Parts: sequence; C-alpha cells; structure tokens
Amino acid sequence: MNILRIDFAPNSLVRRLHNTTLTTFLLTVLVLSMGGILAWRYTQLLQRQMDAEAKVQSVQAEIAKLQANKKKQVVVKLPIDKINAVNQAIGQLNTPWTNLLDALEKATTDKAALLQVTPDMKKALMKGIAEAKTSDDMIAYIEILKRQTFFSSVVLEKHEINEQDPGKPIRFQFEAQWQREVKQ
Repeated sequence: MNILRIDFAPNSLVRRLHNTTLTTFLLTVLVLSMGGILAWRYTQLLQRQMDAEAKVQSVQAEIAKLQANKKKQVVVKLPIDKINAVNQAIGQLNTPWTNLLDALEKATTDKAALLQVTPDMKKALMKGIAEAKTSDDMIAYIEILKRQTFFSSVVLEKHEINEQDPGKPIRFQFEAQWQREVKQ
C-alpha cells in the first residue's frame, strides 16, 4: 500500500523551503552565486569598455589638435637654384654606381687608362675620358665596353694625340648609354 500524504498547509515560501531537498537547495545557491559573479564581471567589462572608448576619443581629439597645428605651420619655399642643386645631388645618389663601376672594371685592360667618368642620371648616360698607347688599343677598349651588358650603346666621340707627352698617347672621349632597368 502507498503512503498518502495529506497536507492542508497553504502554499508559501516557507513550505517550499521545507519541502526542498538539500541537493536542490545547494544547486539553487550555486546558480544564484554564479549569476552574481557573472553580473559583477559584466559590470567590470562594461567599465573597461567605457574607459577604452574615452581613451580613443581623447586620442582622436589630440590627433585632430595636432593636425590643426600642422596646417598652421609655415611652408618655406626654396629658391630655384637650391631646388636644382638638391635635385642634382639626388640624381647623383641615384646613379647605379655599383653596376657602372663593375662594367668599367670588367672592361679594364693594361693598354688603356680611364681618366674621368661623368654620369648623367637624367639621360642614363656616362661620359668618359681615357688614354691609350695606340689607336688599336683605343678601338679595342671601346669594343670591350660595347660587350658589357650594363651598357646599351657605347660611342667614341673624339680623340687626339697628346703631343706634349713623350709617349704621345691618344686621349679619347666616349659616351656610354646604360639601361635604366638592369636585369641581374
């Protein structure tokens, strides 16, 4: 036979607590404490977010202030001759010296002496002055320069015999055009 419980007490909180098992009570306490911890952590994260947004706004205001100050700066205009001098210096710095000197070194012989090299970056052109003992040595030097892959063309401009020198060497001028983009 089953036990029949008859309880005429009104339904209240005290009655529910009395009828609650220990496991249910502990589980309820655990859930409520976890909810409290989550709520506390949420408020902390919300506060951090608000602090970060405030920092972003202050940095944006500071950037805007710096940009406004930057616009107020006076721009100094250089005279044309100084601008040209700066551009010429930049052109000299942009000369492909390594490739140019490598090509000249590969063309070096003991029968011709290179005296002067003047590069022109705007035209990708090098003017050179050299001396050789004979006209055959001069032509051979020009031909060796023409075979260098760095130069696209080499032209002998003029030559003359130096009568004042006892060896009477031939001094000659040449132009060597180099390729703007060198493949390595």
